[in-house]
Amino acid sequence: MRINPEQMVLVAGWADTRAALARWNSRPGPVLRTWILVSCAVGILLLMATWAVASLNTIPAVPRLFAGSNTQPTASSLHIFARNMLVLIMHALICIAGYMAAASVPIASDAYTGWVRRVHQAATPLAFIFIISVTCLSFSLQALTLGRGAAVIAHHYNMPVSELLLLLTPHALPELTAMFLPLGAWLVLARQRAYRDLFAASILTVAIATPILAASALIEVYVSPRIFAALT
Repeated sequence: MRINPEQMVLVAGWADTRAALARWNSRPGPVLRTWILVSCAVGILLLMATWAVASLNTIPAVPRLFAGSNTQPTASSLHIFARNMLVLIMHALICIAGYMAAASVPIASDAYTGWVRRVHQAATPLAFIFIISVTCLSFSLQALTLGRGAAVIAHHYNMPVSELLLLLTPHALPELTAMFLPLGAWLVLARQRAYRDLFAASILTVAIATPILAASALIEVYVSPRIFAALT
């Protein structure tokens, strides 16, 4: 029985994922440590970009509402968790796209000939360009959104933006590190050319980051505003 290319890709992908997870399970420390350090560095870079945007941002005439700061926190205020999960999933999809571009497409292309094979081969560099573009766009949008929000909150508490970000760092940095964990894994594995591990990395990083984002959202809504109020 002839196996079509899609079945070959599925079988290979499942085997790659199981092998990577089993390998990491035997020695999780070195793997996770590197991913966390890289994603933490990206988080620090985003905090610096947030400070730059907030410092240049003007306060709108009609201030935005932030749960726990200038409006009462409610259960619906946990949309912060949902928003962060969307970003996390998008970063996980970047890992999956990298796996498809560098591991799945070459497997499928070997089963074709002629122009179909050439199209598959050309898809890999185009996919990497798309991944890099989406990553840069995500980072820029988050810097703009967080910077504008930080400017409003700093104005509300009558404190410098730098002081606000310093107070936010204890919960913001773990939150950003968790949010960028799939991206950190992608950067490390791509540098090692371990593209076959990217799908497994997307699964593992989402599983690790989700409870951290949930805890960070609760702190952001119910704890941090009390600290700001007490200090100001």
